[in-house]
Amino acid sequence: MRHKREVFLGVIILVVATLAFLFGWTNLFTVKSVTVSGSPNSEITKQVLSIADIQKGEKLARVEPRNISAKLALAGIDWIKKVNVSRNWVTRNVDINLNAREAIAFSGDRYIDSEGILFTSPITIEKKLPEVSAANTTARVAAIGLYLSLPPDFSEKIIKLSTSSSNNFQMTLLNGKENLRINWGSNSNNAVKVKIYKALVALPENKKINQMDVSDPTKPTVK
Repeated sequence: MRHKREVFLGVIILVVATLAFLFGWTNLFTVKSVTVSGSPNSEITKQVLSIADIQKGEKLARVEPRNISAKLALAGIDWIKKVNVSRNWVTRNVDINLNAREAIAFSGDRYIDSEGILFTSPITIEKKLPEVSAANTTARVAAIGLYLSLPPDFSEKIIKLSTSSSNNFQMTLLNGKENLRINWGSNSNNAVKVKIYKALVALPENKKINQMDVSDPTKPTVK
């Protein structure tokens, strides 16, 4: 019984050693092709391939996905949210899949994603986005959190969202053909504040207002 177990273990060790040799040291499993998926255009594809620096004929086993992700991060390609690198041992293809950040707002000449992270887009974004003006990273993340928490029929009217801290917000909305500045206050009672906004702008006497304060929902004011 002991002899059989030793033979079995010996076979396992031999198989593992053989596979390690085949994958790591022979030419049977080398890179035949490298592809980039999720790239917006051919120029970006060329840039990513250059940074990844994976050579045809390179051992597949020595292509380290984490190293490629790190190279792209160090190169300052901030629009990439996540990189997935896969190796196909049958076709001997290495695929670099790019998961791009989605812009939901902008700040200056850069865009902001749903996590509040600033990035530079490699392509022109045609859709209209609200501007976010924040004093620091914490305030910017808080502003995006507020924006995403608001109902779409309200948030789509926001032209600009400003904050000097993470708990005091001001908005500029497109109200008909005019801009309406709202002192929103903290990120709280948002559903109530939206209802108050809708009720106030619906009043005939408020057709020409350009300012609203709902920071205290119990005492809203207009001007």
